[in-house]
Amino acid sequence: MAKEEYLSRLNPFEGLCLTATDLLDEQTYNRKSLGRHNLYLHGHGIVQGLQVELQQRKKKYVAIIQAGFGITRQGQGVHLAEASAVPLEVPKQDGEYMLWLFHVEGADDKAMRPVFDTAEEKPARIQERSAPRLHPVEDDQQGAVALCRINVRLGRMVQVQLPVPRAGRQSRAAESYLKPRVVEYIRLNKKIMQSLYRTALVKELGLDTLGFYSALVGSELMLIEEGTPDRVLYRSAGLLINHGHDFFNPLPKTTARIEKYKDFIRQVNAAVPAADQADEVWLKWFEKFERLLQPLGRIVDELEKTVEAQR
Repeated sequence: MAKEEYLSRLNPFEGLCLTATDLLDEQTYNRKSLGRHNLYLHGHGIVQGLQVELQQRKKKYVAIIQAGFGITRQGQGVHLAEASAVPLEVPKQDGEYMLWLFHVEGADDKAMRPVFDTAEEKPARIQERSAPRLHPVEDDQQGAVALCRINVRLGRMVQVQLPVPRAGRQSRAAESYLKPRVVEYIRLNKKIMQSLYRTALVKELGLDTLGFYSALVGSELMLIEEGTPDRVLYRSAGLLINHGHDFFNPLPKTTARIEKYKDFIRQVNAAVPAADQADEVWLKWFEKFERLLQPLGRIVDELEKTVEAQR
């Protein structure tokens, strides 16, 4: 919670004259207590579901949001009962936006009750719902759950595959956008090593080669589990870059692509953040990590075409 506050609850006693304010205060106490529990035990963000797919339909954009549940920065639970197709108006100003799912509530007009000793009627129930809205990414919405980033440029909207906060039990947490990138990095490097092992090029390389392959396999096994936290994914990517740097740089001259890749991974390895750096710092570094996937893919294609089996 952004600001700690002491909670106050009703203290009933015989002869106390209860008012509507007293009942409202009691509800407020229970809601704030539950919100504090949610934040400290589960955190804020998507708990389950709420995946977003941005679609373009006849020059208009629609966000398909799957059913799910999340927790706001205020500890309020937000529930989307069923998948929804939400039309999105393209913002006039270019930039990056965040699609949020807000907790909204209002009087239930179907639950009208008479006011004592009058002819007036008022709603006796409050109905809680959720509503998606698009806001500039720099506008932090305390009462909503971040669903996905959307880039707006020249009247076009493109979904940005970057992570959003996740909460809840790890085994049920929404899968991170980071994970497929780390998995792809592992897959490409394993294919490169398998191709090079068919030659004499890595025959004399010792512990660095073994260490890199062990790190790839170990990370691959760890990522089998669903809901890997972003912090673990960041640190895993940093560790794999360290091992990858130690593997590629001692390689004897092979192809021009590998020689160029050595420079790339040297720069990315030099920029790996310290373990205690904030997630925002790691996310910025992760963009450099992602850029290695394209040259790695080209190396894989080249080796598969040119490397002959060692005889």
